[in-house]
Amino acid sequence: MRDGVRLSADVFLPDRDGPFPTIVTRTPYESGRDVFLDVGAYWSRRGFAFVAQDCRGRFESEGTFRAYADDPTDGYDTIEWVGGQSWCDGKIGTWGRSYGGLTQWLSAPLAHPQLTCMAPHVICDDFYSDCHYIGGAFQLMLSLGAAVIWQTNLATVVGRQSRHIFQNRRFWRHLPLIEMDELAIGRRVDYWREWLAHPTYGDYWKPFDIRGRHEAITVPAFQQCGWFDPYTGAGFRNLTGMQQHGPNQKAREQQRILVGPWSHEEPEFTSLGGRDFGPGSLVDIRNEEHRWFDWQLKGIDDGIGADPPIRIFTMGVNSWRNESQWPLERSVTTPLFFHSTGRAASSMDDGSLTTDPPGGEPVDRFAYDPAEPVPTQGGVLSVHMMTAHAEEPLEAGAVDQRDLEARGDVLVYTTPVLADPVEVTGPVSVVLFAESTAVDTDFTARLVDVHPDGTACLVTEGILRARYRHGLEQTELLASGVPEKFEITLSPTSIVFASGHRIRLDVSSSNFPRFSRNLNTGEDVGTGTRMQVAHQAVLHSESSPSRLLLPLIDSVVRFT
Repeated sequence: MRDGVRLSADVFLPDRDGPFPTIVTRTPYESGRDVFLDVGAYWSRRGFAFVAQDCRGRFESEGTFRAYADDPTDGYDTIEWVGGQSWCDGKIGTWGRSYGGLTQWLSAPLAHPQLTCMAPHVICDDFYSDCHYIGGAFQLMLSLGAAVIWQTNLATVVGRQSRHIFQNRRFWRHLPLIEMDELAIGRRVDYWREWLAHPTYGDYWKPFDIRGRHEAITVPAFQQCGWFDPYTGAGFRNLTGMQQHGPNQKAREQQRILVGPWSHEEPEFTSLGGRDFGPGSLVDIRNEEHRWFDWQLKGIDDGIGADPPIRIFTMGVNSWRNESQWPLERSVTTPLFFHSTGRAASSMDDGSLTTDPPGGEPVDRFAYDPAEPVPTQGGVLSVHMMTAHAEEPLEAGAVDQRDLEARGDVLVYTTPVLADPVEVTGPVSVVLFAESTAVDTDFTARLVDVHPDGTACLVTEGILRARYRHGLEQTELLASGVPEKFEITLSPTSIVFASGHRIRLDVSSSNFPRFSRNLNTGEDVGTGTRMQVAHQAVLHSESSPSRLLLPLIDSVVRFT
C-alpha cells in the first residue's frame, strides 16, 4: 500500500498461458476460507484470474484494521498492484458480498483507470442511516456482531457455542452499550466506541457515504439484493444514482440489479422464515455473475446487454419480472388509514385499515417498557445470531407474527378481506401521529400479509427514533403528551396480497435485539443506563390521520 503496509492476497490463475481478465475481492473474513477457495477455483476454471485479499489488519495482512477507514485507498492500491502483474490483461472487475461489497463502493470514486466493472452485493450506501442507525435507532445486533467478527473470526460469532459467552439474555440486556465490546471479547474495539460516540449523522459518517458520489464512479455495477436484507433500498439508490449521475454512457446505461425473496446470504433454499416462494425463486447467483463478467471483462454478450436494468421477484405470485426504473413509474401511492375504538392494543380485531380517512375516534394506548421489549422475530435481517428470546439463531424473512401481535404493547391494524389481489411494489412508509410521556422513544412498523388461516407473514418493517423525527442531523426531544408527526420508512418490497388475504400493520416501540432499546430517558445511546416506561398514544382522527402508504401497481384496494 502507499504507506508501506503489505496486504496478503491469494491468487488463482487458469491452468494455461495468460494474461487474463481479473476479478478482485477484499475481505475481513479471511481470504483462505472455503468460500473464497471455491470462488477462486470457479473463476480460474473459466478463464479469469481471481485475487482474494485480507483487508488491512486482518489475518495475514499487516497493519491495523479500522472499519471502512482504509478501504478506499487500499482498494485503489490493490487494483494498481494487480494491474501491474504479468498475468493480468489490464481489465479488472471487483466482486464481493457485504463487507466485500462496501470495499468496492468505497474505492470506486477514486476511479482507477484499470477498474472496468463491479459486482457489489447486499451492502449499504450510507453507513449511518442505512447500516448502524436505521431511522436514528442503533442497529445493535448487526453492529455488535460486526465489531466482534472483525476483531476475532467468523466462527466465534456464528457458532452455537458462543451463547455461553455473549449470545444470551444477560449479554444482550447489558447496559451501558459502550461496554459490550469488552463484555464479548475482553478488550475495547475502537470503531465500536466511535459508532456509539456519533449517534447523529454528521462529519464522522459523511466520508463513508456513497450517496452523492455517483458522478465520480466511472464503471457499471451488478448488484444482488434480497427483500429480507436491510440494504435493498441502498441497492436501488445506487442504481438510480448511477443511471442519473454516472460520468459516462457505459456507467449510466449498463447498471444491473437482481432482487429476490432472500436475506443476506446467497440463496440456497426456496423458503425463508417459514414461507415457501417456490422452485422458481432460486437463482444461480454465480451464473449471473459469470454472464456479467463475461460481458464486462471479455466482451461476450449472450443477450445481457439488451436486458432491462432491474430484475425483481414478486412474492405472493412468486414470479420474476424485468423493470426499467425504480420506483416504478406506474406505481400509485395509496393510503390505508388507521381506525379503532381505542382497543387496538388489547384486541386483534379492533384496529382496522381502510381507504376511508378517520373521523373522531379514540386514541390507541400502550405502555412500552424497555425492560420487556418486543423481540425481534423474522424480518429484514443481515445477521442470524442467538438472542435472549430463542434457542435457535434468528431467522430472517416472513416469520409468523401472531404471538407478538397478542402482546399488549403491539397495536394491530388490519384491512377487511381483500376482494381482489393487490400488488405492492416499491418504497413503503407510515405516517404516524402519536404522543408519548417520554422525552425520547421509538416507534416501529411492520407490514404483514394475513392468510385466510390467520398466519401473519411479515413482509417488511421500519423504525424511527423520536429525537430524529425532524432529520438525522439534529436531535429534538419530545414534550410529554404533545402529539407529533412521525414518518417511518420501511424497507422496499414487492408482493401481491392475494384475494382472501388481509393487509396488516403492527405498530409498537421496540424490535430487540435487532435494534437497541430506547430507554425513554433521552440519555446518550452508548452510556445511558436509566430506564423508564413510556406511555404511548397513537392518534387517528380527522386532524391526525395516521396511515400506511403503499405503492400499488395496477391495483385498487377493494374489500369483500
